[in-house]
Amino acid sequence: MSATNDFVTLKRKIFLAYHQDGILDLTAAVVLLGFSIFMATNNIIFLIMATVFSAQYVLMKQLITTPRFGYVRFETKETTLTKLWILMGFGVLALLAVVVLSILQRNSTGSLDMQAWLQQYHMVPISAMCFGLPALAATVFLGLKRFYLYALLVVGLPALGAWLNIETFIPILVTGLVLMAWGIGLLSSFLKKYPLNND
Repeated sequence: MSATNDFVTLKRKIFLAYHQDGILDLTAAVVLLGFSIFMATNNIIFLIMATVFSAQYVLMKQLITTPRFGYVRFETKETTLTKLWILMGFGVLALLAVVVLSILQRNSTGSLDMQAWLQQYHMVPISAMCFGLPALAATVFLGLKRFYLYALLVVGLPALGAWLNIETFIPILVTGLVLMAWGIGLLSSFLKKYPLNND
């Protein structure tokens, strides 16, 4: 029993170290930055660029993490596939929620005050569904506790921005910059801690 517990603890430590390279943080940051610049400029190219960059996550892992850590498989292929399907389900639910909220907002027949309030705070549920939910999923499935803070930021900053009547893209941009700074810090620390051995 003790050996099993030791193995689980060791596996957990390796898993967390494997995800301390900041690559996931940088990927999330680029998505947020691309989305915020898209909102500011109304130019879809920034959204496309952010999506293309985020799709390079696996490649970045192979170029940066794998040469230092080796290839690490923590779970069976079936378990990994199941988790990916669950994460995809989260994404689909988030998208559906955004569409439903959008329809409800357009068809809102409430008072003018309620319509104005919904218009002012519209970014809060969108941000929560599109960015907060995936951040919580990363916390639950990967155990990366810093993503609790990210989830709080992507909901709290748009709410604060709406309350202060700040442009809706600014809180998302600030959140992206925070994640970018954190990711760069993690990546820098990771590269120093695990230098590439050319041998």
